[in-house]
Amino acid sequence: MKDKSPLRLNSLYARDPIAADKLVWGRQTPLSRRGFLSKSALFTMGSAIGMSIPFAKNMPAGLIPAAFAAANAPQEIEGKEGLIILNDRPVNAETPAHLLDDEITPNNRMFVRNNGVPPTAIDVNNWAVEIGGESCLNGTSFSISELKQRFETVTAQLQIECGGNGRNEFTPAASGNQWTTGAVGCPSFTGVRLRDVLNYCGLADDATYIGYYVADTHLSGYPELVPIT
Repeated sequence: MKDKSPLRLNSLYARDPIAADKLVWGRQTPLSRRGFLSKSALFTMGSAIGMSIPFAKNMPAGLIPAAFAAANAPQEIEGKEGLIILNDRPVNAETPAHLLDDEITPNNRMFVRNNGVPPTAIDVNNWAVEIGGESCLNGTSFSISELKQRFETVTAQLQIECGGNGRNEFTPAASGNQWTTGAVGCPSFTGVRLRDVLNYCGLADDATYIGYYVADTHLSGYPELVPIT
């Protein structure tokens, strides 16, 4: 059944900041994408945050006043205290720059990036990864214990960064979560090499890319729709 619950302000702006401007503030955005606020929209925005906004009529399109954005988002993610939540459907959160000073980024400081709604509980004893597709010669599935038994376990430190990192500085505004500089980390990963698993299964000579399907559900709630991963 489709979720018809009202969207939070942050979710509206994550979907389409220009459309959200028009819906929430009556902000009309011309081709220049700078946009402008009418007097009534200025009054609405100022009343919403309880203060006037100097030079608000010159604000670039697609921006939420920081005080109002913070008030309309969940304040904390358990186990990720200190992260700034940009969206709650799905949950996306970035790490303030001052918390990214560890040589190896710990899990509680890693940014959160979701395209769908993650499952609330996973039974690791019944979990399996399936390898298949038209370019896979010997498709099969592996449990966690089978992966550990069949392939070498390695540890490597790698930088991981969301492709939208820094998006909030774009002019004209870009749709999507308005990341500043906190969608990045340098964690340490331990596991088996994907290369080893794919070589074991065998790939056709024309194999060029890999697609991932996960247990997340689509935001619409429809089970037949697949979230982009």
